[in-house]
This record gives sequence, structure tokens and C-alpha cells, in this order.
Amino acid sequence: MKNSASGNDTWEHLCEKCGLCCFEKIEDESGRIFFTSTPCRYLDVVTRECKIYPRRFDIYPECVQLTEELVRELSWLHDDCGYRKAFGLKRRK
Repeated sequence: MKNSASGNDTWEHLCEKCGLCCFEKIEDESGRIFFTSTPCRYLDVVTRECKIYPRRFDIYPECVQLTEELVRELSWLHDDCGYRKAFGLKRRK
């Protein structure tokens, strides 16, 4: 499943809107990732939806644009992430 213009709607619907990817993360020297309680300023913490979603990459270039390749690489996406589940991925323990 590729994140292409024609398949973008399908790709976007994999997201379960947990909002965890929109919270700041800190990586220590050993590569461990720690989630903070600080959300992106554009995340509505009640609805877990981005307030600027259609233009998020233009307005906030630091926003991570998830692709199939990134979903497979990023260790901080949790196992219940809709994107990870779509590919049957689990984090290494």
C-alpha cells in the first residue's frame, strides 16, 4: 500500500487518531524514546485531530509525514498504531 496521490484517502484512513505521534518525543543516548506530555501546538487534545491538517506540512514543516517506509523504520510508533497494524508490524522487545 503506497502513500500516493490516488491512494492518499486509503492511506489516511489507516490512522486511528490516537494522536501519540503528535506528542514531542525525546531520544536518549542509547536510542530509547520517551514520550512527553507536550502535544504539538496544532493538536486538539480532546478530539486528537490536527487543527491544520490539510496544510500541516506547509504550516509546520517539522510535522512527520508518515509513509510506508517510515512506518516500517520508526521505532517509536506503538503496536496499536493503525499504520503499523495494516502492515502486521510489531516493535522489537
